Amino acid sequence: MHAPTIAAITLDETGGGIAAVSRLLWDVARQEWGTRARLLTMFDHESRPATFVEKARFTAALTRAQTFGQTDWILFTHLALAKIHKAAPDRLRRPYGVFLHGIEAWKRLTAAEIDTLARAEVRIANSRFTAARVADAHPGVGPIVHCPLALTVQPAPRPLAQPAQSFGAHAVLSVGRMSGAERYKGHDELIAAWPGVLAKVPDADLVLAGDGDDASRLKEKAAASGVGGRIHFTGFLPAADLDALYRSAALFALPSRAEGFGLVYLEAMERGLACVGSVHDAAGEVIVDGETGRLVDQSDVRTLAETIAALLLDDDGRRRMGAAGNHRVRSEFTFQQFKLRVCHLLNRQHPSYVPVGA
Repeated sequence: MHAPTIAAITLDETGGGIAAVSRLLWDVARQEWGTRARLLTMFDHESRPATFVEKARFTAALTRAQTFGQTDWILFTHLALAKIHKAAPDRLRRPYGVFLHGIEAWKRLTAAEIDTLARAEVRIANSRFTAARVADAHPGVGPIVHCPLALTVQPAPRPLAQPAQSFGAHAVLSVGRMSGAERYKGHDELIAAWPGVLAKVPDADLVLAGDGDDASRLKEKAAASGVGGRIHFTGFLPAADLDALYRSAALFALPSRAEGFGLVYLEAMERGLACVGSVHDAAGEVIVDGETGRLVDQSDVRTLAETIAALLLDDDGRRRMGAAGNHRVRSEFTFQQFKLRVCHLLNRQHPSYVPVGA
């Protein structure tokens, strides 16, 4: 029968990059296994901490699917979900794989989490960087294979929306969750760099899209910078509004320190934007330094400011980088390529993963 289950936290767009990867994997399952593919989510809509009742409901559904033979194998889209697999009796437990995004898997793990990783039939990381970091942190869990991400299957073309807020010709967009637990993303450094950017490009606007429990602190920091009028916070934006903002920006910047991959770079490059990332993480697997954008040392705020200003002042160079980035996305990070990689990795590790007659 070969009935797979994709187990995810949520597919909703409020779930950020992890939800986007879950949508990618679910699209693969639907295309390869058709109606035999099953989807099991912790909740259907907004991304938030799960309640005890939701966790219990998810655990029961997963156990029931294995007990009654409703699934042949499971691909967990996050390590936190894979731990629940232990709830099923050993004799009924089906083979499983785990998709690894980054910091959640290379940080210090509990013994139960390490055991969950070690028992998986396949461990798929979103980049070479993530695979190496996890292997270094937990050398006993077994081989970790990498599978670069892609953009989700695009819907039919639609009229372009106008940005909910209008910014100038030198708007620099950054998209990312503003979480106290994820201060590595570079929001602080961008705010600190902005006076230096404005010294060379007086009409430059920094547009920070996203929300989270750290947003208030960042807004206070922007207000205290002396250039708060040129730093804008949009909050969370629905996909159509975010798309419009991407298309109206001059440049994309996320000088993060710990991106496991960085789907937002692909989103920006697909819209023809040059990107500024950092040398500290997986950004270099997406952004080609000097060709599709620039990679900087996050801690060097002065160089960050100079790099952004130089790109804003070089219209032709910035457009060439944007065009090269768009070509790179369309040639190396397509959904079809992602699907082939996923199916190859699954089949290589466990023959029951291969689609039959799909």
